[in-house]
Amino acid sequence: MSFCHFTCSMPSSFILLILCISLAVALGCRLTTTLHITDQKPMFSLMESNISLNKLDCKVSASIYDWGTPPSEFRPDIILAADCVYFEPAFPLLQKTLKDLIGENTVCYFCFKKRRRADLQFMKVAKKMFEVNEVEDDPDKEVYSRKNIHLYRITAKT
Repeated sequence: MSFCHFTCSMPSSFILLILCISLAVALGCRLTTTLHITDQKPMFSLMESNISLNKLDCKVSASIYDWGTPPSEFRPDIILAADCVYFEPAFPLLQKTLKDLIGENTVCYFCFKKRRRADLQFMKVAKKMFEVNEVEDDPDKEVYSRKNIHLYRITAKT
């Protein structure tokens, strides 16, 4: 599955990855803007190491962001969130984080693997908070759907 299909067409966007020690998106995209990746403090040095090892210092910027804490005043244009739905006690923090970050013009591409019934509960709450639509035009959808992986487009309610 490729987030690049959705992001590379927006050359001047502020793109933010949440919970991201992996740089698969940065490696796969021909980005024309800096990709901002975030995770918690214990993962910061690993993020920086990954950036350096993959020679992405010019394309990727790492920062610490703990879910549930007030973000800076910015609202990213694009949020990429992959595999964030894995620990049920953290669901409210993730929902608050999305609420804090998704502005009027923000698009969040949210990918997760349904492992438990609780994962669907997360999405049920998200659908009350946001406009949530499954991405249907991804050329790789058939492949990842077989593995119970879902890709959604999340925006602010209008």
